[in-house]
Amino acid sequence: MKTKLLLLTFIYSLGCNTFADSIIQPSNTSGKSAIQSSNVIFTNTKTNEEDNITAYSSAIKELQNKISQSPDNYEFYVPLIDLYLKSKQYDNTYEELTFLNNLAKRNKLNENILKELSETEKSAEKFSKYNKNADLNINLALINLILKNNKKAQEYLTLSSSSTKFIETFKEVFDTTENYNDAIIFADRILNVNPQKTELRKLKALYLLQLNQKDNAQKELAILVQNQPDDEEAKYLLYNLLSETNLSEKDILKKLYPENIGKDEISYKKLANLLLKNNNTQGAKIYAQKLVKQFPENADGYIILSEIYMKEGNLQDCYDVLKTVRDKADDNESIAKYNVMLAKLSDEPVKEADALMNNNLYAQALNVLEDANQENLYVILGMARADYFLGNKQKSFELLNKAMSLYPDNPDVFYYFAFIFYKENDIESARKYISKALKINPEHVYSLKLLDSVNKNDADKYLNKINSAMETQNFNEAMRLVNEAISIDGKNSALFFNKGLIYIAMNNYAASTAPFYKAIELDKNNIQAYYYLGVAFDNLSEGQNALEYYKKFVENLPEDDYGESEKLNNAKVRIEKLSRQIN
Repeated sequence: MKTKLLLLTFIYSLGCNTFADSIIQPSNTSGKSAIQSSNVIFTNTKTNEEDNITAYSSAIKELQNKISQSPDNYEFYVPLIDLYLKSKQYDNTYEELTFLNNLAKRNKLNENILKELSETEKSAEKFSKYNKNADLNINLALINLILKNNKKAQEYLTLSSSSTKFIETFKEVFDTTENYNDAIIFADRILNVNPQKTELRKLKALYLLQLNQKDNAQKELAILVQNQPDDEEAKYLLYNLLSETNLSEKDILKKLYPENIGKDEISYKKLANLLLKNNNTQGAKIYAQKLVKQFPENADGYIILSEIYMKEGNLQDCYDVLKTVRDKADDNESIAKYNVMLAKLSDEPVKEADALMNNNLYAQALNVLEDANQENLYVILGMARADYFLGNKQKSFELLNKAMSLYPDNPDVFYYFAFIFYKENDIESARKYISKALKINPEHVYSLKLLDSVNKNDADKYLNKINSAMETQNFNEAMRLVNEAISIDGKNSALFFNKGLIYIAMNNYAASTAPFYKAIELDKNNIQAYYYLGVAFDNLSEGQNALEYYKKFVENLPEDDYGESEKLNNAKVRIEKLSRQIN
């Protein structure tokens, strides 16, 4: 399916030079250092921020405009970072430093930029001595990482453990240097003061595993599980380590579920579900079978086994287990799971009715269901579905209310309500019932899919507004709208594609690449994104990357897509010229 190209007309109005020989923009036409011209100096003297706020804002805006016009002139970023630091906009500072750090990894920062950044670091360091702030220090850590002053980066990390950016910066510093020994020593220093930093302890355990220190990693994970019994990631990591030891099953359960000592029935259930969730079906089967054998009256063991058999494709075994559990399901959750599995696997009328409704034969499906057990949840829901599509809306809601009275804790009931409201274009009510379904089961597949549709419906409404903003060259408003839409539907390829187009229109080619990559990740058939990645890299003078994406566009464009002939011709021209330049 083609991506919506609401901004295409506007993009073409920018002029053919965007795609022709003049595509490569000069990095600095003034002949003067961008940093020198900014005249920004960081001092350690106290200033009246209210008096200077206007000056800061004006200078920041000026630099932001320069960056939008020449995004590949990376020298503009250092004075901008200076100003952000001086005005204590530490989140903005961190964002720009992250960008520079990614450039540094690709050796895109020249000596002049690194020298100016070093001067910024010295000034900010003086300022930090009387301005004790964790977010300031986290930025200093990142600056020193860019400058390859790894020891100083670690020193500033020590002073920034209370920052919200601490964990990601810690990981960035030590993943970059791969100095896992130092990472562990550093983590210990922090954990000795604040042992409740669970994410840091988990990182320490992962670094210990990198060094093959499994015993020490096991100890850290055990502490984590003891303090955070709901951390399933830590539990699974710990289980994998414990399963390699000679510990008895009793000791393994004791370490994984210390709160359930003496309650094997609960521990078996939790461990079986944990392993099943992580696709370890063989391990899950072992503990589900133990649960069934030792606690035959517990329906959970049979239900877990039925899920395992279904994953394995052993449908007959799955059905046999469900027949055994029929009289053992003693709570709403177990009953709901039993009904779901049985409806999928048995020869009940529900299965026949579903097949009929999938072929739009609703009257025939209703006849089948009317002869079935009227207390079965999926018979009731099937009838509600059939009646709705036959135009009997009132009858449909009466059946759904009946289902809710019999099965008040089943997410499928709320999903059916949500589905009908969605079909009625009552999006607000649809969201309300989706929320109720997901509150009962956060992984309810049908509700999650419907939520995606609802989000896409809401986000798509923004596209016309975005296009209108772009037609009037109101780039800031267009960006605000697309970001707002993405916050509603973060899985919409068209939105990320249009965000990339906005950056292209602003000549911010460096920033455009990330949304285009995301658009492709969300929709592999978004062929347009390949073309504009080629345009972006072409403007950034990254010929090899530009060549790669132009070729992908040409190779993947459908032969009958005549509407793209102009871009196709442009791409072929650039491929020929770039190939000659590179070779």
